[in-house]
Amino acid sequence: MYFKSAWEGNNSWHLYLIGFLLSMGGYLIGQIPLTLLLVYKVYSNTHLGPDDITAFQENMNFQKFGISTNVGFLLMIIIFVFAMLGLLLALKIHGKSLMSLITPNKKINYHKLLFGFGLWAIFMVVTEMISYYLHPEEYTFRFSLSSFLPLLLISVFLLPVQTSFEELFFRGYLMTGLGRATGSKYLTIIITSVLFALMHSMNPEVAKYGLGTMMFYYFSAGAFLAIITVMDDSLELALGVHAATNMLGATLVTYSGSVLQTDTLFLAQETRPWIMILYFYGAAFVFYIICARKYNWAPIQKLAEPVLPPVPTQENIIT
Repeated sequence: MYFKSAWEGNNSWHLYLIGFLLSMGGYLIGQIPLTLLLVYKVYSNTHLGPDDITAFQENMNFQKFGISTNVGFLLMIIIFVFAMLGLLLALKIHGKSLMSLITPNKKINYHKLLFGFGLWAIFMVVTEMISYYLHPEEYTFRFSLSSFLPLLLISVFLLPVQTSFEELFFRGYLMTGLGRATGSKYLTIIITSVLFALMHSMNPEVAKYGLGTMMFYYFSAGAFLAIITVMDDSLELALGVHAATNMLGATLVTYSGSVLQTDTLFLAQETRPWIMILYFYGAAFVFYIICARKYNWAPIQKLAEPVLPPVPTQENIIT
């Protein structure tokens, strides 16, 4: 049912190519403000050089350039504002609505979105509490109202633009289009998850913890979000999960090497990526079981069913 949007509007392959380029073009244009500010800081400070910009890609250390973490965080979100504008333009060219990427129903189920957010947030807090219990010496509490309040406002009101773009683009736009093109849910999930991982391949975590380890994690996260989207026939749960992941990562705990170098409540000096992956798989499994029962999902074999055109009904037959 979710894939029926792939038959709405104009779905020529070249329009998907244009849509991909518009979205990625917006993503690149959105980097201009941050890049210009970094270049300005380099040329206005004798102790900085071009190598510092290269190093910035590995550590996201805004403070070295005299940029507050909140301003840097805001500039990173601006990247996705432009990417979202590119995606919206692509949808206009296709003759599709934004709603069609979220749900086949007439309106968004915000209760489901908030349920996904809340349940995943609980899992994140619990796993972080376990890590804190096992290694309390690695955590530093560093609350500062003057920096945390702006961070909280940015995270609540602007960060969802970033998480929503990634869901709408990968699990919405690309997944429905590839589903129609390949006719295979499995293949579509794999392709979009690989692309999702590649988009994150420049994150500083990759340099710190290794390409193979982090690509496995990003692929797993993308596949999990794609699977719950297909099983639920809507993007609402995935939107909630992704928002919870990044919002708590931006405000509660960050760690050395994270792409989100913000003034969180806690700073973890170290993280163990394979333990993090183990926690993720455990949380994903429990999340799946709870949602499958709550929303009466079909058996997992649904993923093996082919993607077929929607059955004509009185609502979509033109007389």
